[in-house]
This record gives sequence, structure tokens and C-alpha cells, in this order.
Amino acid sequence: MITQIFLMFRYFFTALGNTKGQAMKYILYTGLIALILVSLMIWGTWNFAPWFGGQLTNLIPWEWAKHTIFFTILTATGIAWFFWIGMKYVLLILAGPMLSLVSEKLEKQMGTYNGMSGFSFTASAARTVRINMRNMLKELSLTGVLFIGGLIPGLNIIVLILLFLVQSYFAGFGIMDFYLERHYTYRESVALVYKQKWAAIALGAIFTLLFLIPIVGVLVAPYLCTVAATHYFIDRDKKASPGPDIQSL
Repeated sequence: MITQIFLMFRYFFTALGNTKGQAMKYILYTGLIALILVSLMIWGTWNFAPWFGGQLTNLIPWEWAKHTIFFTILTATGIAWFFWIGMKYVLLILAGPMLSLVSEKLEKQMGTYNGMSGFSFTASAARTVRINMRNMLKELSLTGVLFIGGLIPGLNIIVLILLFLVQSYFAGFGIMDFYLERHYTYRESVALVYKQKWAAIALGAIFTLLFLIPIVGVLVAPYLCTVAATHYFIDRDKKASPGPDIQSL
């Protein structure tokens, strides 16, 4: 656990130095997509939160909850969270082929790219859609259950922590697959990321926290996290660890 988290943070800081040459065009392309989507998320949350909040309030059986500021905050947080989930997966799908190319170029640069057919936009896009649709359905299901649990007094803080861990895991998973798609099948990737779940959570947490930095963080997050994940798995695969067990979150 600690080792995976430490290594992912180390590779992220290493990625900060990998922003020269052609890197800027990839940062701008993926970053602009992210910036547009974040703007849409903020607009959607601002405009639709009151309506969704009113509908949810009508469904709550506890009268006390309808008159507390905490419930209002929880509702707004929940709506923003669901908008974030949707935006995140749209970003990973739209920017996926470009980020896969970034990962492949880095692997060639590090001298570990061998015997593979090369980048394919169609194959990369199809794989990205499959992985991220699977992750989105699982994350939405778990998030829905956790938000229901968050309405129970005393569980609020625990629920918020679990929500952050869940969303970080699936965000990290989606980014890791830009490397994994060239080396592992769909099932193998699901199993491998589960074994590396704390690395995935660390990567997803970095990705999410970068989005809190206005403009700059949003622009660089997809690129830097892809580079960090690629470094992580290149070094891991160099150690020739055994194949993953087939499990899934």
C-alpha cells in the first residue's frame, strides 16, 4: 500500500520534468478538452443544482433533513460529484487516443517498446470506451449507494472519505489503461489495476486535486498523470512480476 502510493507520487514529480519539446502540443490538446468540460460542469452544477436539490428534498422521508444547512450542502456536493463523474469519463474517452499516443511515445523514448504493432486510433478509442464505460457504471453504482448511506447521521465523514477513494480509484484506472492497453487484455488489465489499487487511488487523487488549480492544473493534469502511470508500469514490468489474478473491484 505505502510503496504503491509513494512510487506513484515519485513518478508524478518525475513527470513534471517531462514537459519539453512536443509535450506542449499534447498538453494543450488534452488540456483544452479538460478546460472546456470543466467549464460545462461548473455551468451545469450552477444551473441545475437547485432543481435537482428540490426534487431530492421531496423524496427524503426525514423532515429534519429538509431544514438543515448540512443537507443542502450534501445535496450540492452530490450533484457536483455526479457532474464530475460524467465529465471525467467524457474527458478520458475524448482525450484517450491522444494520451495513448503520449504513453507509447514515452515508452519508445525509454527503450522498452518492442514487438508491438504500434498506435491505432480506432483500437485505442474502442478500448478506451469499453474500459471507461465499465468504470463509469461501477462508480455510479457505488457512489449512489454511498450517498444514500451519507444521509444516515454519523456516517457522513466516512462516506465522504469512501467517495473520494472510489472516484480516485476509477480515475486512476482509466489513466493507467493508456499504457496497459498495449500489453494486457481487458480482463488482465482489470485484474492488474485491482492488484495495484493503491497506486491507482494515488494517481486518481493527484488527477482530481490538480483540477482544483484554476486553468493550469486542468491543462496539465491529463498529460502529467499519463506520463506518471506509464513510468510506473514500465518500471514495474521491468521487474518481471507474475501475471495478475483475475479479480475486480
